Amino acid sequence: MESSLNDFWRDVMTFREPPYRAPIDDEILRLQDQVAEAAQEMARAISTRESAYRADGQEVPNGTALSPDWQLAHLYALHEIEGIVRRLADRAARTAGGTGASYAQLGAAWGITKQAARLRWPGAVRRPDDTSGEAASFELRLDGGLAEINQLPDEGGFIWEATGADGTSGQAKEPYGNRIQAAAHAGAFLARHATPADGSYAEDAAHAGCFEPHTGPDGSIDCDSQPR
Repeated sequence: MESSLNDFWRDVMTFREPPYRAPIDDEILRLQDQVAEAAQEMARAISTRESAYRADGQEVPNGTALSPDWQLAHLYALHEIEGIVRRLADRAARTAGGTGASYAQLGAAWGITKQAARLRWPGAVRRPDDTSGEAASFELRLDGGLAEINQLPDEGGFIWEATGADGTSGQAKEPYGNRIQAAAHAGAFLARHATPADGSYAEDAAHAGCFEPHTGPDGSIDCDSQPR
């Protein structure tokens, strides 16, 4: 089981060229519609004009969105979306840079030069086995779970700590030689501890293939599904 998991994550962490294709027009338009719908939904929720109608038990009249105050609520919602996009972009760039992407590749994906990418995300790109100096930690998010990859001081290697969507927490038993190895094991942990679509927690499935002790919803687990 561990061997097959390692093979899978070794493949996942192997850089593929090209990393993406250019989207077609229909895909861009669909994305634009989804973003516009999200912004309008927030604008309707925060608009004081719409809130006043709802408080009086009235239907919001057609044409309300044409008022300048509603459009300001819409603009505020779009500003929030812009901030969310930038935060997500920063996270993606640091994760990509920490697992093998170059500044040239980060810049190409964001539509800027390599030099601009270096200024925007300083310290994001390091050789996978570079343990010199200090490096910022980076996060992996998968299947509703979150892992953090950290570099140990004094060239001590890399470790991870994670909490899966099912509430199970775990960490590396020992340092890994490079970021990619640490990220691969953290990703495998998050995949094993994802919450099923129905939100249920199946202990046998959650611990299938586990090979490191961690903390589950019912306490500390030795990975034979037996509480300590």
